[in-house]
Amino acid sequence: PSLRNGPQTRSPPEVSLSQALLADTETPFEEISRREQGKQDRRERILVVAETLVRKTGGTDFPVSQLAEHAGLSGPTPYNLFGSKSALLYALLNRSLNSILATAEHSTSVRDPVTHLMKAARNAAHVFAADPVLYQPLYRFLLGVGDVVHRPLFLERSLGYWVRALEPMHTAGLLPTASCHLQLARMMVINFMGALNLWVHRELEHPQFSAQIVHGSGSLLVGYATAKQKKPLLRRLRQLESQLPSGFDGGHP
Repeated sequence: PSLRNGPQTRSPPEVSLSQALLADTETPFEEISRREQGKQDRRERILVVAETLVRKTGGTDFPVSQLAEHAGLSGPTPYNLFGSKSALLYALLNRSLNSILATAEHSTSVRDPVTHLMKAARNAAHVFAADPVLYQPLYRFLLGVGDVVHRPLFLERSLGYWVRALEPMHTAGLLPTASCHLQLARMMVINFMGALNLWVHRELEHPQFSAQIVHGSGSLLVGYATAKQKKPLLRRLRQLESQLPSGFDGGHP
């Protein structure tokens, strides 16, 4: 080769315009996945520690800094991942709904739609009554928190549970309109939250709490049940009434 033309060099590979534009901005999918998985792992670690602290202390008064320390994370991490302590506890609370929904999915079907709803009410109450050490202090805190983001989402998920539980009644023609279906589901949520409020303040004992949920749910169905369904429903309601307190005196009959 001629020395007059200087040393021979290879031409750089051709790069398209789109490749050039993306070169500095594109993040590999695997990196994004790892980063998101890391965040999810930290969220889960925080929730596990939060549940442990609620059970250990019997309340929710522990500082977020203590939670972060027990989780082996920096102080701001829980706020970065959840935004606030109430949002963190609502995330923990959503696990209760996950348990209720999982129970509903694996529950055996019942032919009679009224019995189906009563069973759904009993299953929902059982999730909470079976673990008062966690749910009583957790709900006691959250029932007094005005959260404009996470509380509405929690209530919407609760509403969805009751909408599905009432679906057999709607299919059977016992609920004449979609609006009736939705409003009755709202009343089921209100009944549940009212009983929950009494239970977390220990104004209902655990068996009374379950009986109150089922009794209130069944009472809401009386006006929609057929004559054939109404007789056993009223008999069941009378049985439940014997388990309920006569007033608001701390759960004592």
